[in-house]
Amino acid sequence: MGTSMNVQINHFQSIYGKMAVSQKRQQKQSETLSQKTDSLQDNAYSPAKTGNTLSPYHAFERMKNAGPKSRTYNLKMQAKGTLREVENDRYLIEKSDEIEGYWRIYDKQFDKTFMFDPSNTTLQTDKNTNQYYLMADGPIGGLMDAIPADAKLRSALSQFLNVESADSILPVSLNDKYTITVDAFTGIECLQVKGNEGNGSWLMIRDEQQLEKLQELADIYKKKYPNLVKTDGVAMGFAQSEVAGFSVRTENGILSIACNGMEYMDDADPSKSWAVHYSGTDGNMYMEIMNAMAEGYIVGKDIEDYSAWEKYFEKKGLEFVKVLSDEEIEALENSLTAEQLAALTG
Repeated sequence: MGTSMNVQINHFQSIYGKMAVSQKRQQKQSETLSQKTDSLQDNAYSPAKTGNTLSPYHAFERMKNAGPKSRTYNLKMQAKGTLREVENDRYLIEKSDEIEGYWRIYDKQFDKTFMFDPSNTTLQTDKNTNQYYLMADGPIGGLMDAIPADAKLRSALSQFLNVESADSILPVSLNDKYTITVDAFTGIECLQVKGNEGNGSWLMIRDEQQLEKLQELADIYKKKYPNLVKTDGVAMGFAQSEVAGFSVRTENGILSIACNGMEYMDDADPSKSWAVHYSGTDGNMYMEIMNAMAEGYIVGKDIEDYSAWEKYFEKKGLEFVKVLSDEEIEALENSLTAEQLAALTG
């Protein structure tokens, strides 16, 4: 039986303001992770959530880059006649009764709803995976949501559009602003926006086997890092984050990467944990970090070593700030004279 589901991952940006790197805070860290990962599947990826705003120029560029093809091939343009509710054993497709002009796809197996504006939504194909996706853009461009479009969904959609068959729905090639990679362990497809990879990902889960592999990965996290991963929710959150490119397992701990910071958490010795902060508006930082590991600059135990990353960032001329632990703050305070402390505290 075919299955499909999208999981939207963008949670680590909000975690960084609350996560700690010292032994005193490790329990709070675990609790924060549990709270955040329990609601992963309800998080909606949106550039607005990153705190970034669009200038009039960038808004115009997004509208211009949408191009005439997306306007011609959008689902609204392909619909014929009167639209009526369509349902099969997997999907229900209907007009939305919540937002005028929107359509709604309900996935009965995963109890997930995809609400979208058909005038900004296209069926897209990726030449590398040979798979189909429904891609919904925002009113001024920018990807708002995406789901895998399996054969059952395309068949139901063709009936809803009143076209002859699923093959009658005209697709477009995957927008060159997006990339889709396939996770080696789970086989799950991960969609990201080029230049904005650190801000969010979509995981396209298609079948039960992929779900089982994702659970297997979660079990690995729970078994290997018992001090960091205490609940099933945290374990699944890390598994999803690894597939999305936000978490890396090491021999002794977990490295988490986001658009505005990265953190290494040591399972056995919290004093070896560390974190750095960098600008969330610099989309290049995420790729610099991933390339450092992919290209062999930082591998193995060096991934756990703050000094290795410090040297790499400095060599590349990248701006970053180390987040001080409680112990480091205390040591710094003890090293200052009364006059220096007074000057710092005003």
